[in-house]
Amino acid sequence: MAHPFEVGKMYRNRNGEYTVMAVDGDKMTIRYTNGTTLATSAAIQSRIWENIQFEDQAAREEEKQRLAQEARLAARKRATRPAAAPVEKKVAKPRGRFAGFQESDFQPKARGIAWSSRVAFGKIMASELDRRTGETFSKWLVPLQPELHIARPEQYDPEVGSRNAAFFVAISEKGVTSGFCVGKPDGRADPAWPWTNLLAALAAGKQLQQTVESVMKARNLSLDVYAMEVSYGQVAHITLSETGFLWERETDSQVISREMDWEGLLGYLQEVGAEARVDLYLRNSLSNEEAVSAGAAISRDMVATFVALMPLYEASIGS
Repeated sequence: MAHPFEVGKMYRNRNGEYTVMAVDGDKMTIRYTNGTTLATSAAIQSRIWENIQFEDQAAREEEKQRLAQEARLAARKRATRPAAAPVEKKVAKPRGRFAGFQESDFQPKARGIAWSSRVAFGKIMASELDRRTGETFSKWLVPLQPELHIARPEQYDPEVGSRNAAFFVAISEKGVTSGFCVGKPDGRADPAWPWTNLLAALAAGKQLQQTVESVMKARNLSLDVYAMEVSYGQVAHITLSETGFLWERETDSQVISREMDWEGLLGYLQEVGAEARVDLYLRNSLSNEEAVSAGAAISRDMVATFVALMPLYEASIGS
């Protein structure tokens, strides 16, 4: 069968980089950088590798276009800006502004990753959402995590963070993720919770389903599910496919994947969240290098994604 793999060379899947140790037809053995080995399918790994290459290329092209557009706008502003009258030089006062992600933001400290500009960034994001939507949004810092949530204050309870719906930005050593999240605690879901509202709205509305598909495609989003099984962790990585969705999960021994339509996806989410804690993230990912190079303008791109996902948020809070 045709595949891109060569023994001894390095590739990458959703769990990180690996070296190909052996290939025999559709069977291949890989070894991750942490020393873990895995017997898997060359066809599945080939599809994951191709998806990653496509995502990386699309992200680079989108970033190139955004930077070019910003350069054109800056040039127009400079050309039309009137000459400023001379003013007395003053000592600038320090302000809590977000100047962009710094390399140090992604470096773990004694107590984990310390994202120092998180407060300033949250204020900018909430203020921009206010301006773009005409609604009032506030920011919350997630305790003990380099993550912030943005939501309408009357629809967010920081005391029960595990069942809120919110827009989010989070960082790790690998980079930045942002988008929309909604959670459900252990036990049966209450009919008034955002998790229940969202699943009901998606099951009832083709228009909302189409919105999810179009935003996933346009903004390069994946749907990632975390749940409590033996322990809490990621249980599914779901992307768009030609026929619907591709559901993938990698265990210690194999990569499992299957195609899903909307009925199958909603059935899966109902099942995984029937009794256990579950969190759903519809998100975009940037490497730390991409995030740093984007500068302060990264906030505008994230807010644009939030605005595109607003119908999903409103369905979750019952608007």
